[in-house]
Amino acid sequence: MIHTRVTPLRGAAAAHETLTRGATFLAALAERPVITDGWPEGRQARVRARFLANCLRELDRFLHGLLDELGASAGHVVREDQRNTANKLRAYGVPAAGVFATGGALVSADEARLRALGRSSACLIHCNGWVRRPDVAGGDTMTVGWRETSGPALARYALGTRLAPGAAEIIDVCGFYDRLGDRLLLTSPLAA
Repeated sequence: MIHTRVTPLRGAAAAHETLTRGATFLAALAERPVITDGWPEGRQARVRARFLANCLRELDRFLHGLLDELGASAGHVVREDQRNTANKLRAYGVPAAGVFATGGALVSADEARLRALGRSSACLIHCNGWVRRPDVAGGDTMTVGWRETSGPALARYALGTRLAPGAAEIIDVCGFYDRLGDRLLLTSPLAA
């Protein structure tokens, strides 16, 4: 066997590789029978919900690490206490993929989706996927982090329904993280 010395990736390249590998792994897992056989019942539903919530949190954490590395390399002050990835993305200042108004503020489509993914993860882990809180006070739906099957809009679930993401939804989320990571690596922030 021939051993070659490989220089490990460092900094932003390593963080990007971690995000890419995590998204690729989860997308491949989504196509396995454990996911494609449908949502389980009873105790197994709780296990599945917590498992998927943890997967979503891992992808979020990998993106968070990439933002830290890119911010540090761009001369930004990296706040260790900033744990919300959507806020960290806004602070990093990457040009938005799309901007719209929500609650009186302008929010990038990426930031809104990261917030929806955070809500989805929280719903899965704390409520076993049962939608109990709306996006806004007085509302009757919760926006999740995956898209509707019929278009680019994020899916909405009525209060009292269950989040049961299948293969298509998981692959959609993985693609989002993969594309966002690529765009972040290739795009300079707007301001330091």
